[in-house]
Amino acid sequence: MDRALIQFICVRRTHRRAPPVDPSSPFNVAEEGGWAYCPGGEADGHKWFKTGGITRAALDKFEWPDEEEAEP
Repeated sequence: MDRALIQFICVRRTHRRAPPVDPSSPFNVAEEGGWAYCPGGEADGHKWFKTGGITRAALDKFEWPDEEEAEP
């Protein structure tokens, strides 16, 4: 796992529609130790989707999956 890349994104609908709590830092560290990104900057209640490793810049072009595609 390349720890410099974002390994997980939160696809929870309510987190994707909310503005970040702290716009300067919507990143988290996932349980597996890789970078994780929640667009709403929420502290909990995530639905994580494995990205396979993407850059921050690639998030703008990323085709976001539906919440149902996240791991249980």
